Amino acid sequence: MILNIGICDDDSVHVDLIKSYIHCIDMPYKVNYILAYSGEELLEKIKGYVIDVVFLDIEMKDLDGIQTGRKIREKDKDAVIVYLTGYRKYALEAFEIESFNYLIKPIIKEKFIRVMEKILLRLEERQALQEKKKTFPIQTKDKLIQLQYDDIYYFEKHFRKIKIYTLNETIEFYGSMKDLLEKIDFKYFVRCHQSYIVNKRKIREIRENTIVLKEKDEWNIPISRTYKKETIDSFCEILFRY
Repeated sequence: MILNIGICDDDSVHVDLIKSYIHCIDMPYKVNYILAYSGEELLEKIKGYVIDVVFLDIEMKDLDGIQTGRKIREKDKDAVIVYLTGYRKYALEAFEIESFNYLIKPIIKEKFIRVMEKILLRLEERQALQEKKKTFPIQTKDKLIQLQYDDIYYFEKHFRKIKIYTLNETIEFYGSMKDLLEKIDFKYFVRCHQSYIVNKRKIREIRENTIVLKEKDEWNIPISRTYKKETIDSFCEILFRY
């Protein structure tokens, strides 16, 4: 996953400082930096992006940080906004924009890292919530089902059918692996075999060429040589995120 982080301050020294602090953190994401030196420049540069985190100076010429934050919030209600300022008098306005935090300059590295750790936790919680809300539609012989991603352990291609395994039931429907690959979101799943796709968050451990799933030791999913590296990388991404 790529994390889009905006850093906006009319003093380039502060922009470089914040970027250097982020570099010191063992990030569980690839980071795309959007650097700007005015509110207008930031708003122009984030067009076309889903902005995840913004470090935003308040006192800037023309469009200040509060005005810039309002415009960002209009576009994206989930963006994590952290204000940077030398004054406390803007705290109420920052709160009204639902800013995540408010850092007083000079920015101390240790304090910044603590705030960044909280931001990463917020992003993880948000991603988990999105997963719970996300659903996979299934048309069986006699009904249409909306199955939550969080309930799915794995998919298995079995002749002309796709089997979906949940904790309490197995659901079958006619379909091809090609169609399945086009429908599911691979932020949450990994293909480990020609006939199997597994929910990344349901993996408990990997033993040589086998996946063991949480709460279901008897479900041992094979890993083929073709998909082994991708499967291990996906598991490590979840395992070592925090």
